[in-house]
Amino acid sequence: MQNPTDALEAVADAAAVLTYAVSTLEPQSGIGMLAGELDRLARAVARAQVIATVDPEASLDEPVPGCFAPEDATEHADDLATLEAIAAMPTGPVMVAVRVRPLDDESAEDALRVWLNGQHLRAVPAGERYEVDGNRLASAIAEHFLPCDE
Repeated sequence: MQNPTDALEAVADAAAVLTYAVSTLEPQSGIGMLAGELDRLARAVARAQVIATVDPEASLDEPVPGCFAPEDATEHADDLATLEAIAAMPTGPVMVAVRVRPLDDESAEDALRVWLNGQHLRAVPAGERYEVDGNRLASAIAEHFLPCDE
């Protein structure tokens, strides 16, 4: 960080990380779970306030020597990495094709592998990963491979 714009971007990024953290907590979670994010945002705001107090006439792109410690840039880089990870998270359901190699031995497992290969499953976002509801798959396997109860 070198100028007021950098400081303001650090505030915005820290706020975005806090906003995401809030969105992932359960309603019954304690606010203490957000202590790290709140602390990081408070430090980013404090840095911007120092610049506004020390040099209120500084233009947004003007370097402000001595106002930033080396850890400020490191902390902001950590926030940027977090935001990049958040941006890469799944946002909507996807179709997943199952790929299974057959055993080519005419066993029950081979028949299951042949049947599974090419099946399409719907995966929905669940935090930082996708989840597949295996109920329909289990029912289809049972219907196709297990003897009928008569």
